[in-house]
Amino acid sequence: MTRQNFKNQGIYLLVRSLSALMQALPLSWARGLGAGLGRLFYLLVPYERRKALRTAELAFPEKSPAERRDLVAGAFSHLGRGGVEFMRFPGLDARGIEALVSRVEGLEGFTALARSRRGVVAVTGHMGNWELMIAWVSLHFPGQAGAVAQKLYDPRFDEALNEYRRAKGARIFPRNTAVRPILRFLKEGGLLGALADQDTNVDSLWVPFFNRPSKTPSGAAWMAQATGAALITLFNWREPDGRYVIRFESEIAVPPRGGDLTPVVAEYTRRVEAALRQHPEQWVWMHERWRSKPPRAAKEA
Repeated sequence: MTRQNFKNQGIYLLVRSLSALMQALPLSWARGLGAGLGRLFYLLVPYERRKALRTAELAFPEKSPAERRDLVAGAFSHLGRGGVEFMRFPGLDARGIEALVSRVEGLEGFTALARSRRGVVAVTGHMGNWELMIAWVSLHFPGQAGAVAQKLYDPRFDEALNEYRRAKGARIFPRNTAVRPILRFLKEGGLLGALADQDTNVDSLWVPFFNRPSKTPSGAAWMAQATGAALITLFNWREPDGRYVIRFESEIAVPPRGGDLTPVVAEYTRRVEAALRQHPEQWVWMHERWRSKPPRAAKEA
């Protein structure tokens, strides 16, 4: 066993043990512990802290350094709370999932789309508790829900994460793998969640995000165009009482095959930004959103 494999094995066992502990603790205690771990990570890992502060500075140049520090520290704490909530999923039944949700907005329109069997691509971002949305949709639309997920660097972590997702009925499609199963899933009336708020190594277009040209995943728009599925946005956020609001938003018009998808990607990116501006402390600021340098055409757009 290499040194890296030994390290990964140790981390894997630690995470499994932590998950068992989180399932045993009362929810309020688990959340408090998660928030504390997130804040500790903010304090003890300067590299991640600096990345997050730099991203926040690019997004909110009008805020003071102190305001951005508070924002980023809150985001680390929020991520810790969301992480322990996800670790508790294997021990939650439908009632337990429902208890995490305070209200759902726009459900009537989404239900009509789901029943139409056109298929739905729901674009969201790494805000609130995105894993909770997958679980909630899976419970309310059994057999129809799925998500595109990035594969992790270690197969054990990847399988453990997807095990938690599948436990609530979601079908998981690894990113950067064969696209035909995803297209077939949508054509059969599937409801597919797709995260599209990060600069990653996938098919992307350059659109504005926080007033900056931003490399943004375009796969969701392409899949909707290729299959005729409806394209919507879907968000959630934590309320002061600790529960979440889930919001289904209106359909985005997608042009026929061959049509320019840039306006479509720009529109769902605009909606992601609007949601983040309302709840900026619930996003993953440690991601380097503007890592890629825009081509000249994108700069001039």
